[in-house]
Amino acid sequence: MSGPVASARAVGRADRILELVATAATPPSVTAVARALDLPLSSTADLLRELRATGWVRLRGRGHVLGHRPYMLGLLAGVGPPTALTHTDLDALSRAARAPVALAVLVGGQVRYVDHAGPRAPDRLQRVTDDHRPRPPLRTAAGRLLLALGDPEESARALAGVDDPPAVAAYLAERPEIVRTRLARSDGLADPAIRAVAVPVEEGGETVAAAVLTGTRRGRADRSVTLDRAAARLVAALAARSAARAPGPHSPP
Repeated sequence: MSGPVASARAVGRADRILELVATAATPPSVTAVARALDLPLSSTADLLRELRATGWVRLRGRGHVLGHRPYMLGLLAGVGPPTALTHTDLDALSRAARAPVALAVLVGGQVRYVDHAGPRAPDRLQRVTDDHRPRPPLRTAAGRLLLALGDPEESARALAGVDDPPAVAAYLAERPEIVRTRLARSDGLADPAIRAVAVPVEEGGETVAAAVLTGTRRGRADRSVTLDRAAARLVAALAARSAARAPGPHSPP
């Protein structure tokens, strides 16, 4: 079977898979999805591979959970977030860091900025956040952080799609330090006038997003020190938020 009928069948199967993944009590494996939907195992594996590659689903252990692509489409249409971090929370983090903070996620191998709090950046930079434009992961602090701390399969796929072997090699050499410090930098990689620092936003033991601080590379020589101090304040504020949200000893199960 080929042509429109086969395409329609594939879309229908993908829709059923996404609904199953979204509503499953535990993340279903390829076999569990095929069994639950009475689909051939091979075509189910192929569809899930494509859905992972485009950001619709991602792996959690051996099972599948929704990825960030549905959220990005909802965001473009004006609906709902990938993290419990609200805009009010982000605004509080910006005040604690004493700097603008952007929130970024990795979707289909590209970085997307989903929110921003604090003073606005120059228009040409602010539009990247406001319009949720895709950015190459190795050129952004957020991408470098999320590739190091996020879903390993998504990271490997994103790196495989980068047609710049020296840049990939340089990143792989740097990645252990990113994992150790849980902090990533971009010093003029995306824009020669901009430096950025990204720190992880964690929920349920997973890195679900990156909180990003940016500054200029021009002018004062101590701008990088200022940015590092803001990053330290941001990390402390995120840790305090996590501690406040953690269940206490007398919390209900």
